Amino acid sequence: MFGNPLAAISAGGVAVNNLAMILGASAVAAGLAMIAGIGPGVGQGYAAGKGAEAVGINPEAGRVSTMVMLLGAAVAETSGILALVVALILLFGNPLVDDVGSVVVIAASAIGAGFSMIAGVGPGIGQGYAAGKGTEAVAKHPDRQSSIVRTMFLGQAVAQTTGIYALIVSLVLMFGNPLTALADGGGEINNLAVILGCSAIGAGLAMIAGIGPGVGQGYAAGKGAEAVGINPKAGRVSTMVMLLGAAVAETSGILALVVALILLFGNPLVVQSGSVVVIAMAAV
Repeated sequence: MFGNPLAAISAGGVAVNNLAMILGASAVAAGLAMIAGIGPGVGQGYAAGKGAEAVGINPEAGRVSTMVMLLGAAVAETSGILALVVALILLFGNPLVDDVGSVVVIAASAIGAGFSMIAGVGPGIGQGYAAGKGTEAVAKHPDRQSSIVRTMFLGQAVAQTTGIYALIVSLVLMFGNPLTALADGGGEINNLAVILGCSAIGAGLAMIAGIGPGVGQGYAAGKGAEAVGINPKAGRVSTMVMLLGAAVAETSGILALVVALILLFGNPLVVQSGSVVVIAMAAV
């Protein structure tokens, strides 16, 4: 509101020009990206609640429990930080401003990049849950702290993968989007530009599926940490089961990434004939 760098880039006037369309789309995309902050907020709140509960359960282990809670909550913040980075790029170092190609595709690419980062909601919630359960387990079994924390961190790392996939797609849309070179330059809205623009947005929308694996894998990580605390002798087996289950939960995130990459790099809709409206809606 007070120091928007995009406002100074666009030329003044009443008529909507190409640059204004790109900058406007980038502003919307920056806001969309920050929706990812919902996840860390929920997850860290859960971890903090479990931390307070842990201190009540075992005051003698209060310092250790608090430390585990803070470390786990810091990991849960990752998605929010990545979303902030993308938003700042769109606002202060936007590579799309200098891109050559159809303004429709470039503007749509910015919006797709913002949509993609919404996937970070899942890892934020999941990692926060893992942090909370790890904190609780340490309070109940402080002598098993190292094995509990190790399992918690492993699970949190796996839960972050869909957030990383989303970041990759977002960066491709901003810095190396192959779609922008396929359409004619300028602001003309033609059939191909509509198809490519919808494909860019569709790639970002596909990545929102990463919310599910992020939450599910975080739940598995929390239960894994809890299991190690209950029975440390079976800790290695419990961790292996947790990782195998989390790998299966990753499936929908990988499938979403495949669809996004097809839309960006091997889009079959570009060469299809038929109604442009039907083809464009299929991409979204």
